[in-house]
Amino acid sequence: MSRPVPLADLAALKRPARRALAVRAAAVGVLALLVTALALAIGVAHRSPAPSSASVVLLDVSGSIGPAASVIIARTLRAVARQGGNGGLVLFSDASQEAVPPTAPARTLLEYVRAFVGPTGTPLQRNPWSDNFSAGTEIGRGLAAARLSLARAGIERARVILVSDVSDAVDDVPLMRRELLAYARDPNLELRLAVVPGTDRSTVALFGRVLGHHALGIGRPPATSLVDESRGFPVAAFAIAVAIALLLALYELTNAPLAWREAS
Repeated sequence: MSRPVPLADLAALKRPARRALAVRAAAVGVLALLVTALALAIGVAHRSPAPSSASVVLLDVSGSIGPAASVIIARTLRAVARQGGNGGLVLFSDASQEAVPPTAPARTLLEYVRAFVGPTGTPLQRNPWSDNFSAGTEIGRGLAAARLSLARAGIERARVILVSDVSDAVDDVPLMRRELLAYARDPNLELRLAVVPGTDRSTVALFGRVLGHHALGIGRPPATSLVDESRGFPVAAFAIAVAIALLLALYELTNAPLAWREAS
């Protein structure tokens, strides 16, 4: 059995021993707080809150939208998918349907391209909605459906890209005008028009007067760059992890156990 070695200056070591114990206790406490903060930061980073911005393609699939429009439809879907972020899809004729919610990844829209063009880019004669969405066009109802989709998802900023020949039903014109004004007055909501062949020129002129000519895409998709920046690099979690590593390194450097050996 080992026996303690008497030290003549033991009293002189009591104060440094208490100081070392206090430093260790403080270091352990700070480390525990940092680990807890890191766990919370990682949890926040992995949550899926509603994105702050999104783009919605509002697609006219009424009977007046034929194969000639399919190329513009496919280009618009691809353009929104390429921008990244979040993207939705709303279909309409005289009724409306949310096909893809605006909280979905924008790349989801690529799955709908093949409904309008073949593998070589050849326009298809019919699409999956030709039978059910072949009635008259009610653009106002479609615009209202897109706004409702965004409000339901809690989207703060959005861009709606209307792909249509804008040949509106007569009884829908008052609603369409009210919706156009609602979009124009909302600073967080942008409306763009991708005009397809066979367009109604008078309605295109109305869109230009209300929204500005920059909102029109004639023979091409309009500008669609609106990327959600709400899910960036988890800076807080990274900073806390670095602080933990530095604290552990400092603890090892300043709190090494006392060691000795016999004098030779």
